[in-house]
Order: sequence, then C-alpha cells, then structure tokens
Amino acid sequence: MLESAVLALLTAVIWGAGDFLSRKPSSEIGSMLTSVLIQPLGLFMIILVLFALDQQNGFHAAWQNPEFLAINLGAGVIAFFGILVLYTGYAEGIMSIVAPIGGAYPVVAVTLSIVLLGTTLTPVRSIAIILTIVGIVLAGVKLSSFTRSGDSLTDRHKIVRGADYGIAAFLLAGFGLFCLGVAAPVIGAILAVVVLKSSQTLTAGSMVLLRRVKLTRPRPTTLGWVALIGACDAVGFATYNLAIVSASSDLPIVVTLSSLLGVVTVLLARIFYKEKLEPIQLAGVVIIFASVAAILYF
Repeated sequence: MLESAVLALLTAVIWGAGDFLSRKPSSEIGSMLTSVLIQPLGLFMIILVLFALDQQNGFHAAWQNPEFLAINLGAGVIAFFGILVLYTGYAEGIMSIVAPIGGAYPVVAVTLSIVLLGTTLTPVRSIAIILTIVGIVLAGVKLSSFTRSGDSLTDRHKIVRGADYGIAAFLLAGFGLFCLGVAAPVIGAILAVVVLKSSQTLTAGSMVLLRRVKLTRPRPTTLGWVALIGACDAVGFATYNLAIVSASSDLPIVVTLSSLLGVVTVLLARIFYKEKLEPIQLAGVVIIFASVAAILYF
C-alpha cells in the first residue's frame, strides 16, 4: 500500500508540475496546439524508456489480450478529449469554476471501481477519499474571481460554459483513468503508456486534420517547454500505472491521490507567481493533508 501511495503522490507532483509549466507555451501558441504537440513528444520519450528498461517483449502479451489492448487504446482517446475540454474550459469559461468541477474526477473512477470491479473500502478510507475530493474542490475555488463574474450576459455565459466543460472533463478524466487502471496490470505499466500515447497521438493528428488546426512553428525555447510538459505527462502516466500495478485492489486510492495534481499546481503558482491562496483554498489544502494522512495511516 505504501509503495503505491508514494507512486500515486509522485504522479500528482509530476502532472501538477506539467500543468504549471503549460501556462507559458499555452499563452504563446495556444492550449490546443500545446495539447497536440505534447502527445508525439511524450510518445517518443516513453518509447525510449521502454527500450532502456528492455520491456519491448511485452508487446507479445499485449496482442494476446486484445480486449485489454482495446481498453488501453480507448483510454488514450478519452484522456486526450479530457485534456482538450479542460483547456477549452479554461479558455472560454471561468477557471475557478472549471478547475474544481474537473478536479473531482475520482468520484467517477472510484464509483466505477466499486460497481464494476467489486472493490471494497474500509469505512475510514471511504471517508478519507470523500474528504480528499472535497478538499480538491475547495482548493480549486477562487471566490474573488467568481464574485467578479455574473454582472453581464457575457459573464453569465462564461459561467455556464465553464460548468459544462468542467463536467465534461470530470466525466472523461474519471472514465479514462479507470480504463487505464484496468488495462495497465495486464498490458504492463510502461507498455500501457506507449499504447496510451500512441492512441493520443493518432487522436490529436485526426483532430488537427478534421478541425484544420493551423500549425505554427514554435520558437526553440517554446518547443523546449512543450517537450518538458510532454515528458511530465508521459512519466506521470508511467508512475500512475506503476502505482496501479503495485496497488492490486487499491485503484480508488491511487486515483484519488494522483488527483492532487491541481493542488500541486496551485502551490507552485503560489511559490513562483506569488498568487495568494484564499481562505477557502487554504481550508481545502488542510483537509487534503489530513485526509491523505488518514489514507496512509489506516
């Protein structure tokens, strides 16, 4: 349990750092192009990891389990659209609405795990998971930006669109990570990321063609940031899968702990951008730390 929890928390740190770093390239080349470019870059990096660890023989096992391979590929499609709607919500809605709704995605994954996989949780861990999700929601809320909105028809429209995109991200992320959690123990922790990133890369390429996205050549420095984000994304999926493999029946706990990425992003923004945490966010962080301690201790 401890090993899987540490890996899940490491996943949150890696993904949270990637989301934090995405602010700069997204402002220069757009969130859509950023989310498209990180896919092939992440795929290339995780393939290097696969061969460095000499795990390429796992392809044979993957082909012998076509149903799990299909689930793995589907998880990639779902995960890409989850990222896309989240970034779109940030751009067209209000972040203080989109972030807390989207960040509650463990509700979906935990529910699916209990209903479809028959996972059982102790009462203490059940309460701790619920409180962790509550803390994640509170940590993403900025009441100051919310109260400044709603005075005009445009503001009200952004509130509605933000809620819509937040719910879409909530459902896609929860379902996608649940599917990956089912496939990874069979396909293999690292190989499952290769399959996932391949699926995401093909989906991103299809979106570029269908939506006729204008591709611009990023500056070398911007491309470097994108490559770093792609590495965080791919490595985060690898540590998530390793946590799932070592966790056995603790999928709900792994998903919940890995979802702390939003808190990591908020704390990094506080450190580097001097963004002040509001009282409700501080309360969320305190609840999260107490809940995580309960999950690890009990």
